[in-house]
Amino acid sequence: MKPGENRLAMFPLRTFLLPGDEIPLKVFEPRYIQLINECKADGRKFGIPYVNDDEITVYGSEVELLSIVAKNSLNEMVVLVKCTRNFHLLDFFDELPDKLYGAGVIEYVDDNFETTNPELIVLVKQLKLAIDPILGSITSNSSFNLFDIAKSLLLKSEDKYKLYSLRNQKRMEHFLFKQLKFYELIKKNEDVLQKNFSLN
Repeated sequence: MKPGENRLAMFPLRTFLLPGDEIPLKVFEPRYIQLINECKADGRKFGIPYVNDDEITVYGSEVELLSIVAKNSLNEMVVLVKCTRNFHLLDFFDELPDKLYGAGVIEYVDDNFETTNPELIVLVKQLKLAIDPILGSITSNSSFNLFDIAKSLLLKSEDKYKLYSLRNQKRMEHFLFKQLKFYELIKKNEDVLQKNFSLN
């Protein structure tokens, strides 16, 4: 491997996570049961390369195992994982020697996408999005991380991946602006329905 490249065990899924995202995973294939057991034993992280249209894409999520939530007699389990950072997948091997699971050669990328775009900032504050993990929507920030905005919108994996793969500040801001306007429209419709319900 070249300098800056790393090897990471892989669990390909139709799931794309951003740093801080936590999700439960169902694990039932023997190769991934082996992977989870080894990660639990030595505390190492693994990668979830995003699968789209049955193809492994070039970006994925590095995750840490938080806990094994449930396990049955067949060793099938439900686990809770948390994304620590994202990566660029350079090469993928379906199976490692002496292992059932595969791995990938990756490089970590700079994801410091801070925005001071006034249109975005105003919308985020108007919609009272819970950006800050401690303060929630009570924030006076004049800049936000684009991925924090994306997480607060609870985007689907497909949309998170579209945003992440743009890798261009202005295009990412434009993408999020459209998502925020859509969220605003939904919220307004919900408010109208709530008022109509109250009148009845």
